[in-house]
Amino acid sequence: MNTKPKILFWLNGFHLHFSLAYYLQSTLNADFFGIIDINSKPQKFFQNQTLVKFQKIWFFHDHIKKTQQKPDLEYLINFEKKYKIDLWKYALNERFFYIHNRFYKFTKEEILLILEQELKLFESMLDEIKPDYFLTYEPVFHHQKLFLDMCKSKGIKILCIYFTRVGGTSIIAEDGGTLDLPQNLETIKINENEFSEKIDSKNYSLLTNNYKNKRGSSTSDKFKALLNYILFSDSKNTQSNFTYYGRSKLKVIFDTLQINFQRKMRSKFLEKNTYKKIDLDVPFTYFPLNIEEELSILHYSPFFTNQIEVIKHVAKAIPIDHTLYVKEHPFAEFRGWHKIDEYKEIMEIPNVKLIHPSFSSNELIKNSKLVVTIRGTASFDAISEKKPSIVFGEVPFSIISSVYKVDNLKELPNLINTALKTNVEPDDLQKYLKLIKERSVNFDMMDFEVKRNNQFYSGNILSDVDISEKNTRQFLENNERYFESLVNEHLSKINSM
Repeated sequence: MNTKPKILFWLNGFHLHFSLAYYLQSTLNADFFGIIDINSKPQKFFQNQTLVKFQKIWFFHDHIKKTQQKPDLEYLINFEKKYKIDLWKYALNERFFYIHNRFYKFTKEEILLILEQELKLFESMLDEIKPDYFLTYEPVFHHQKLFLDMCKSKGIKILCIYFTRVGGTSIIAEDGGTLDLPQNLETIKINENEFSEKIDSKNYSLLTNNYKNKRGSSTSDKFKALLNYILFSDSKNTQSNFTYYGRSKLKVIFDTLQINFQRKMRSKFLEKNTYKKIDLDVPFTYFPLNIEEELSILHYSPFFTNQIEVIKHVAKAIPIDHTLYVKEHPFAEFRGWHKIDEYKEIMEIPNVKLIHPSFSSNELIKNSKLVVTIRGTASFDAISEKKPSIVFGEVPFSIISSVYKVDNLKELPNLINTALKTNVEPDDLQKYLKLIKERSVNFDMMDFEVKRNNQFYSGNILSDVDISEKNTRQFLENNERYFESLVNEHLSKINSM
């Protein structure tokens, strides 16, 4: 490169890309910029830190004001045309703007005004620095996804870190729905040694169980976080950060107690009313529930976020001799489980049985005739069990011939009948795993999250806490080897472009 590349980092409480910037700066001659999406207390660290030299930083929430002015609809209309982005799709799948917010009800005007301010900020940033690269990880919130898609529209190189769900590996790509993989497996060749090499895709289940155990907080951790919140948190977030609108200490404490109570009541309901023993010999289609509020369905299957309705669609489309086995996700416990009324609604469907979350998903996959998910890993695990599957969202492994994607609900019965007649090609999984193995790096995002929580969060829970440069430096020095392969992969991609 004749001139230094300009690299823009998305920096937030995940701490991943601040760490990455720290390691990259010693080996990459580039100008660094940062957009910082953080709550109030950690903001002081980013204002004063000397660990990473950024040419300029923007604090995202400083530019989003709660005002009474009217949104500029003409600007938003022109934005949609310019970038070919449907803004309501992003807004209504933002967990804070719609049905998942328990503290605040946003009006249409408030949502539009927030969108307008975000987009004007993003456009001004991109026009000012004209970055060559945007470095981020899989977007969680609507504004992260919007910014990534704007960069994509403007031809900026995107290096986004995605968890592959194959072992503890990650992949750097532009598109989370495809991971930038080929559109099919026809050109992928495997030799006998590669075919015999065992790459166990099921170890993802072991990783997630370990993550669940490590992420769980003890009673003392919860008490520490609660005490810190009561004594030391301030109200600045509720005024300056739209994700905190409507919150007060009293409301948050009451909500926490209510969620814990609901979790216990819903757990009792599941214990009493769901099937722990089922007939695995009858013909059945398996549908595992996704966790609510997760980017997996909000961003990648934006028109199929109502899981109850999807279950009804599937129940209408399966063969007359099939039963639909629906199982709750064990991680749904973190969200307080689904509402009891929702479980009852599922149970009332005549050809559906609701399975207890502790029942082995692997056993259900192995004995099913077909696996259907919105966008879950069960449809990937089905391949290794030689079972066809159907997905409603964008998944990279849909390049495998036995994985069918729903594009039109009217075609769902025909798609199910086609899938049931499909034989899984024995080497398709190996070809896909070969692609992932060649492109992935040994970096476990779930393990990193646990490390982050232990190092920075109060009681491994509370994120709105002061961060010291000393503590951050210690974290960076202790984890240099941990980041090595991820840093090298970024360097390789930047140097080759």
